[in-house]
Amino acid sequence: MAATYTLKVVTDFAASHILHGHTGKCRNLHGHNWGVEVEVKAHALNEIGMAIDFQDIKAAVKALVDQLDHRHLNDLPAFEGINPTAEHIARHMHGALSQQLNTEGVRVHAVTIWETPRCCVRYTEEP
Repeated sequence: MAATYTLKVVTDFAASHILHGHTGKCRNLHGHNWGVEVEVKAHALNEIGMAIDFQDIKAAVKALVDQLDHRHLNDLPAFEGINPTAEHIARHMHGALSQQLNTEGVRVHAVTIWETPRCCVRYTEEP
């Protein structure tokens, strides 16, 4: 059985959105304090015993979260033509972080977006 190392970074951001076509309250302008969990997987360690430096993961996540924080998500190019739902935010973040962090031995595995302390979505791309 191959060893797997899963590293996780947790952060948050505040942003508003409107869900067009929604029949409930979410059709109105509202905001969330979004929670973010990013999981990165590796099967081997480098020469100093790390899969990837946490600082590298945190820097990539921070740069992406800074683009979303205190913004109206509907106005961002990443969500042009789609509702900025938790599902779409998770997929967007997974794709952007994969471009920055994925290497031969390290892969962004999952991004979890918490809309409230009790509601979240976890996005992965299964092989």
